[in-house]
Amino acid sequence: MALIIPTETNQYCLRAPAHRYWQGGRCVYYFALDLQSLDGLLPQRVEEDVIREANRRLTPSHAKNIQDYLRRRNDWLLGAMLLGVSPNAVEFEFYNDENGRPNINFGELRILANQRNAMRIFDGQHRRRAIGDLLLELAESGESDKAELEEILQASVPVVLYAEADLRSLKQMFTDAAKNKPIEDSTVTRFDRRNAFNLAATYLSEESRLFVGRIEMERTTVAASSSSLLAINQLASNLRTLDVGTRGRISQERNEEHIQNLDALYLRCLEWADEFLPAARVEYDGLVKGEITNSEIPALRRGSLAFSVTFIRILAGAYQQWRQRVSEDWKPLAQYVRKANLMPGGGYGSLLVDAGAMAPGDTSPVARRQEVQGAINYIVAEAQKAAR
Repeated sequence: MALIIPTETNQYCLRAPAHRYWQGGRCVYYFALDLQSLDGLLPQRVEEDVIREANRRLTPSHAKNIQDYLRRRNDWLLGAMLLGVSPNAVEFEFYNDENGRPNINFGELRILANQRNAMRIFDGQHRRRAIGDLLLELAESGESDKAELEEILQASVPVVLYAEADLRSLKQMFTDAAKNKPIEDSTVTRFDRRNAFNLAATYLSEESRLFVGRIEMERTTVAASSSSLLAINQLASNLRTLDVGTRGRISQERNEEHIQNLDALYLRCLEWADEFLPAARVEYDGLVKGEITNSEIPALRRGSLAFSVTFIRILAGAYQQWRQRVSEDWKPLAQYVRKANLMPGGGYGSLLVDAGAMAPGDTSPVARRQEVQGAINYIVAEAQKAAR
């Protein structure tokens, strides 16, 4: 546990057990700070709309999202704060190993009190802002949040402190640290179990007669030569469209409602996948009945837009809009879509050309939201006319 000594009359402002190592020619110290100590050690040098020192411009909404996450989740996780410090501000006293000899890698890190302002955050300013605001919010809430405040004050975050004072070097270190490969959407969908639609997509990939064995689990898109209908992240996105349409957002409250009632969400998604879609297109019906094999999908994709990822999204939006605005009975919508012409390269009279999602002669629909929404509106309106 780090020991914070807050007054300038003391020799050190921080003393903490630390692991010392070298990286990129720099001495680095790794240790943990409880949230109260972190809040006391690092001044709130976080300004909005200003690129300051070695930080990007602070986005208050991002810091607020982290604050809400810390408040909402008991099993929260925060990565290490990355700091730079002048080598002259640091002392390191070795611990002795089992033979009584100094261990150069483990010891007590000490930051001189008169050098406390030599520390700079170069990755973690949003976490720093979120932690400070959260502690202030809980403290101002009084007795109602006293237990939560006491609990979170016992939590700690890892800190990686680089002995580097040059601001230009810290800016370069920030950009280097930001070059880590982002997590692919397909991996997020498979791993993030706090998102109801990720869970529903995983469920359909394992239980749906249409989608079992036909969902790409590794890549984020489906190649023309693939025997899959959708990538797992595309399926999750379609299920969000199925819930709120293309223009809606899934609020945290709505997501939590779905998490609390997953069986109902699964049933609605399964009805769309295994009842509506096969009723809406002979291609999907053939897959469900086993009349079309997965190996035939790449060839069939060249002759039918039913295998287009964008068209499946359009059907998710049309299904949602029909049930919300027209009727719970989706059969008239399915009957209209089933009769439609979905030949690629067609002209007027082809469903997606008439719907404005394709130009005559095109072989794939436009995936932009406005074209997708326009196609949804057209299909629902035309299906209503056909049902009269």
